[in-house]
Amino acid sequence: MGYNISDVSGNAGGGASDWTFTADVTDPTTTTISGDFDMVPLYGGGSPSEATGGYAFSALSASDYGTLSYNTTDGTYTFTVNRAAVIASGSDQVVSFTVTGTSGGDSDVDTVFITILICVLRGTLIETPDGPVPVEDLAVGDAVLTKDNGAQPVRWSGSRRAGTDELAADPSLRPIRFAPGALGPERPTRELSVSPQHRMLITDWKAELHFGEAEVLVPAKALVNGTSVRVDHSQEPIEYFHLLFDRHEVMFTEGTPTESFHPGEYSLRELGDAAKVELHKLFPELFVAGGYGDTARLSLRPWEAQIFAASDVRAAG
Repeated sequence: MGYNISDVSGNAGGGASDWTFTADVTDPTTTTISGDFDMVPLYGGGSPSEATGGYAFSALSASDYGTLSYNTTDGTYTFTVNRAAVIASGSDQVVSFTVTGTSGGDSDVDTVFITILICVLRGTLIETPDGPVPVEDLAVGDAVLTKDNGAQPVRWSGSRRAGTDELAADPSLRPIRFAPGALGPERPTRELSVSPQHRMLITDWKAELHFGEAEVLVPAKALVNGTSVRVDHSQEPIEYFHLLFDRHEVMFTEGTPTESFHPGEYSLRELGDAAKVELHKLFPELFVAGGYGDTARLSLRPWEAQIFAASDVRAAG
């Protein structure tokens, strides 16, 4: 009688010889992936049972992104995600390992693949006096480096999550992804995704020619060129983070100067109801026309900013 080993936990996808899991680290409850292998008879019926000769587990294909614990007697295993390392990598990761089960002189080898998804908006690095910090780790009172006013304390932070159904119904919510160096050397230093309306600080001769300003704020969606700057269809769900300061600031996001949250009419419409209620309680002046003040630089409307879309623009220094 021959045997195959199979994951019988009900947690894994796939089957036969390859087993799959997906872990989404944008969900803070995602910390571990667990499974259980048994020997399953190939012929003649019979119930799954433990391998009489036990199980052997290989090392992880990428040990930077988690740790594997296992029991060689009963075939159970647990992969513990290194959330910080995956987020710091700035991209999805795949980790794999093999399991060999032996019974009655027969052995079978299966492979477990774990895909770890990262919402690149979560984990985006913001420059602080103590070095880069993931945006979701910044709290009220934490200092962030700004281009014009040095270190400034965060007054409020919030986020807005868009799920698969919402993105399908409104593709305009999908983020804009900048490849490393899309806006100049190390601007950004890693891939950077922002909301379509999020404004980037750009210096370009066209700004001086058309608007009389050496630096302007340009909506990310106006810079899409289909190559180094593109609409990102790969990530869902997504989560956008907002940082509010005493005034509108230019901060450094993945090394690139971008705007802080400016609670103008359009920006407030982007927030969920709970965030708007919280902001209204904390800063009622924000809900008065002009209550927050001017933007840090001249802000171009999307149609005005189209002059930059196909050009070799540069982030301001």
